[in-house]
Amino acid sequence: MITRLAFAVAVTVWVFWQIPVSATREVQLPELQSVTAFDAEPNAAATAARVFFRRKSPGQYSAHLLSERGELVRTMQLPGQTLTKADDSKISLENKEGYITGAENGAFFIWYPQIGSQVYMFNEQGQFLWEKDESHYLHVLPRGRYIMAAAGDHSRLTFMNPDFKTQADFQGVLFTHYLLDDNPDLAAQACLGSLDGEVIVAHFDRRLFMRTKLGYALKSLACDFATGELAAIVEKTVTVEKQPVQKDFLLRARFTLNAPAGAAAEETMRRVEPDIKTVASSELAVRTVTASPVALTAQTTCFVQTNAEGFLQLFISRGAKAPPEMRALEIKDSVQAAPELSPDVWKSTTISLTGGSACLITHRSGHAIIADERGLLLHRRDLPVERIVKTNNGVFLQLPQGIALLK
Repeated sequence: MITRLAFAVAVTVWVFWQIPVSATREVQLPELQSVTAFDAEPNAAATAARVFFRRKSPGQYSAHLLSERGELVRTMQLPGQTLTKADDSKISLENKEGYITGAENGAFFIWYPQIGSQVYMFNEQGQFLWEKDESHYLHVLPRGRYIMAAAGDHSRLTFMNPDFKTQADFQGVLFTHYLLDDNPDLAAQACLGSLDGEVIVAHFDRRLFMRTKLGYALKSLACDFATGELAAIVEKTVTVEKQPVQKDFLLRARFTLNAPAGAAAEETMRRVEPDIKTVASSELAVRTVTASPVALTAQTTCFVQTNAEGFLQLFISRGAKAPPEMRALEIKDSVQAAPELSPDVWKSTTISLTGGSACLITHRSGHAIIADERGLLLHRRDLPVERIVKTNNGVFLQLPQGIALLK
């Protein structure tokens, strides 16, 4: 009986992921290769590559480090109720609310309080190292080479090295979007979007940045640092029957971040003229306050937005220059469901398919969507994803019970 049940489950999972796009063509979708439980037996011989945090109680977290293959390497509890300083004096963090951040490979971690001006650094084993005066919201970039510090009102973003020495400092109306990667070999390392429609593209290692205004208000932003492409949903003023009207537009563009010819190397960040070429600009039928994160592939731009009737719709462009098409998801964004379906808990990335790539969009309530230029390929309602991490080996999905590897 158990053998038959296991076989039936295996067949069901396989069939579910092999969804035909048409009668003559099939697309092989990624599969859930493994799910590593948070309490799995660790493999200390494996190399940590990704870290996932779980909030256990006010200000207290467990950090789970996984290898690229999805093996659990080690688990730590951070920051602990009491810290011991070098002079043996104690710091009590009991019932103190705070946040944790760290390098993806677990090289170091930083805990900072919700209210307060001290931050605390921990090593790769979770041992307390030192404290420092710092009152910003912190976010360590993936490789741990830079730390973003955000002002409480998000009007200022400062980027520092792990010694907390400032490398770049940007001010804006209200930064609502930031995409970051400290890989020095990329075309850029940061895309920062401000509420007033301004976008900053920066490369910290090359000490270059540019600022440009994409529209009246920025509602979503995606940047591909490898290809130098971006997509954004912006609000603009257009004239309809001689009257100014606010409309939402989906923009797709290519950016280049280069220093002027013959310019000497700078020790501080140099602002350069914006070099952004619009590939496509499509007016959207619906205006909303915001939208889900945009997923950007070579041929597709995907995002989720609420239509005039309050239903969520998937927007897909079938080609880099094509306008987006709408597909209803039959999910009502009612007043009661609004907190659950709010755009800030949607996540997105791109995934590899045979012969191309596709958009992956997930929501904490369980919705998981895969789409490409052929349309909607998959819509599941049983994957409550809390975080997406893209790797060279696939995509990690943080679920309530553990980490799933999708490849």
